[in-house]
Amino acid sequence: MISLRWGLALSGWAALAVTALPAAHPLRVLVTAVFLLVCPGLAAVQSLRPAARRGRVPAEVLEAAVLSVVVSLALSVLVAEALFLGGTFTARWALLALAVLTSALALMPRRGRKRFKDRRATTAPIESKS
Repeated sequence: MISLRWGLALSGWAALAVTALPAAHPLRVLVTAVFLLVCPGLAAVQSLRPAARRGRVPAEVLEAAVLSVVVSLALSVLVAEALFLGGTFTARWALLALAVLTSALALMPRRGRKRFKDRRATTAPIESKS
């Protein structure tokens, strides 16, 4: 799991680095497309899902994959929209913002979910003094 976290954290910086290649270079297109479609959403999904539920059932793996793509597209659109409204949109600025966001989400410390006890079951009933 640690290698996945570091891979996600470095993926945006790799996508940003390949922007030095010519515009239609196949490696640039492949790395950028994979990053934009998968990595920001996967970092967000992995940081929010409890570790106990990940990858137990094939349906959960498919759910995480679809959710990762949808969240990645949503984050990409939000970043692009913010940069367009600010009048500073370029592909490098968008990749930089998404790389920072992905790194922050991937390297964020994770905590297990605490289970809260039902207070009604643990407290004794109040007896009236009659």
